[in-house]
Amino acid sequence: AGELDTRCEVQPELLVPTCHSMIRYVSLVSLAAGVAGELDTSITVDLNRAISKSINGVYTNGKGVMMRTTTGDLHSDLAVVPATMIHNDIKTPSSMYPGNFGSVWCPNNGDTGYSSADGCAIDPISGYDNPWNFAQMGIAVLSALPEFFTEYDSIQDDSWGYGVFYATDSNSVDKRCWYSAYWDGWDCPGGWITSDGTWTVDTTKKGSGYYPPGNPYVNATHGGGTGCHFASYSPFGIDQTNAAGKLGSILKDKSCQCNYDYSNDWDLWVTAWISGATAPTGFEWEGWFTGGKAPSFAVDLVACWMNNPRDMIQLQNAIHFRRFEWSNQLIPQSVWDPSDAASERLYWGWNEVPVSRVLMNDPSNWDAVIIKLPAGVCSQDVSQSDVIGCLTPGSQLVLERDLATTVSQGMLIPGRAALATRPGSYTVVMTEDMHDDSSWSRAFSCAIWVSPTQKFEMVYEAISLLDTYGACYISVPAVTIV
Repeated sequence: AGELDTRCEVQPELLVPTCHSMIRYVSLVSLAAGVAGELDTSITVDLNRAISKSINGVYTNGKGVMMRTTTGDLHSDLAVVPATMIHNDIKTPSSMYPGNFGSVWCPNNGDTGYSSADGCAIDPISGYDNPWNFAQMGIAVLSALPEFFTEYDSIQDDSWGYGVFYATDSNSVDKRCWYSAYWDGWDCPGGWITSDGTWTVDTTKKGSGYYPPGNPYVNATHGGGTGCHFASYSPFGIDQTNAAGKLGSILKDKSCQCNYDYSNDWDLWVTAWISGATAPTGFEWEGWFTGGKAPSFAVDLVACWMNNPRDMIQLQNAIHFRRFEWSNQLIPQSVWDPSDAASERLYWGWNEVPVSRVLMNDPSNWDAVIIKLPAGVCSQDVSQSDVIGCLTPGSQLVLERDLATTVSQGMLIPGRAALATRPGSYTVVMTEDMHDDSSWSRAFSCAIWVSPTQKFEMVYEAISLLDTYGACYISVPAVTIV
């Protein structure tokens, strides 16, 4: 139960009291725990509409939301940065890269099944040695997406093919070699590879991440993030996994684009990979499926790019639904159990979409800062809803730390006065829930929460007759709650 409460606080930036109405729960215990109901604002309504599940077919309803972690380097000289498309036609858990503390390879026992794995550092605040129990900070882009993609209004048409999309983690920006049809060779990070596979060190070559975004077969000077996977260790070269299946090679061309002959059934592509994966010459250690199931990073090496979201979504789902067939569950070490949502969390469930760094770095393109909760964070029972208070005490302290970091980066400005600015204070929560068929869905909402040491609070203002927008934002508590 809650009550409408009018509250005044002094905003440091204004030096005058600002009064606003908000839903304030009577129980401070409930408030501190973040227990809340369906807390919607105009922005969460728009975000949820954009990711809405298709009734007929795939990717026929909402067009999706693009998200990017706040921990990534938006201030480099790269032309593109990896974003993630969020949509409820996607059935994977952990749909956003967990990048705040710890490696996505963790936890592990030091073995990938084919090579050694680095040890896992322990977070001093939470005691965890991996990122899977932490909330993640991100940026959501929706209203500005027409600036990111050519002919965006037609992106759901069967004929649309202007983009670059990977169904899994792909190292699209840092470990891909851009193919030049003119020179019949590959521009790789730190060198050039000729058509016969000869590697030449060349510091003027930087790889695919330095080309503008978009399909290179539409604009030959673009193609940022496309190309074949690059091994940045001796013997330097392309270590892209290939395989032949019922419909031929899983790769279409020398730029390592996916073969669209599989587009009517991407499950056949997965079958081809599992049954016929071939390690490139010089990288025979990547012998999964002949030597056992594969580590999670095998998806990076086999990832091929697509020119449209629909094919990406279908391949992303096909790989996930056959995870027990291909994954050795060593990186990260996991024991998936479809009846235990938390166990399914340790899965590399994000896709990768190279987008313009300049556009993604422009706060005017951001709809909101996102707190993405761990998949199934509340679910001992998979039907239970997720709230921030379901995070462990240590994970809530980490979230408080991450909020402080995001503020120090200038990406979040606490306080109601910054509600309409970008960067500003507008922040919403994204949850992921598992269903009986082991598929997952996502939802955006607000929450009511006070951080453990009361550095921050999440404030909800309800939609009403007087305020048809509502609000959800991060602020600094005006009064210490005891």
